Amino acid sequence: MKNLLYSFVLGGLALSMTSCLKDDDHFTDFQSVGAVAEIPSAAFYGIADNQGLLIQTAPTSYSFDVNIASPAPLTQDITVTLALDKAALDAYNAANTTSYQLLPTTLYQISSLTTTVKAGSRLAPINLTFYSGADKVPDPIGYNDAAYALPLKITTASNNVAVSSNYGTKIIFLKIKNDYAGDYRSVGTFNHPTAGTRAINRDKTLATIDASTVQTEYADLGATALMWLKVNADNTVTLTPKGTASTATVQFGENKYDPTTHAYTLNYKYAGAGGDRVINEVIKLK
Repeated sequence: MKNLLYSFVLGGLALSMTSCLKDDDHFTDFQSVGAVAEIPSAAFYGIADNQGLLIQTAPTSYSFDVNIASPAPLTQDITVTLALDKAALDAYNAANTTSYQLLPTTLYQISSLTTTVKAGSRLAPINLTFYSGADKVPDPIGYNDAAYALPLKITTASNNVAVSSNYGTKIIFLKIKNDYAGDYRSVGTFNHPTAGTRAINRDKTLATIDASTVQTEYADLGATALMWLKVNADNTVTLTPKGTASTATVQFGENKYDPTTHAYTLNYKYAGAGGDRVINEVIKLK
């Protein structure tokens, strides 16, 4: 569908250049304009491409196109070569106050950084493979911040085809996700020994930590009180307090994950002035 869209838009643009504009005595002859090699997804959507990968043994195939922009498809093959471009990533980090690092070579493979746009065509693919198995993913990877990125840039094109200065670069940002990450709804109660019981009814985001662990808000105590929820082999859940959450947290009763309903049932408490703060909540995938 994406290739069809590119071809339709580019074909329509070329037709308008070579027909309608010629009706005007003051038209610009776009047929004399040279060809330019570009990455059309960068032109359509920007150079940043966010990709979510599950932690899984099977590799993930990924591809994007290069395009030869010209008034009409060229009559000769065009060889387009790309390269890893750390300078582009450095510039992105500086412009956006981020600190992405180059994706480790163990996490991807590129079949070739050279592709050929055949005569009469406009598009040709660059094919990649990403690896996100638990045995390959660095620990910690900084999953939630997509700490790694793969910047690629067109460096040359044959037969005097120019390289686009605006749309010749693509940066692929990778976010690793496990099977439990996503947007959830938490419903339950927070029982305070002196202030009474209040209802918990709020959205929560569960973010990947490793293959079986997610991070989310602890009870309803705000952004700095966090907990890690690890789903064990028997679907019981181990809760680990993080951030400003109480390190004295104790689980009691039922703590489990239901793979059918995608819901965590949690019962935990921690001691404080006047007695225990007791939390009961069900966190269910929306």
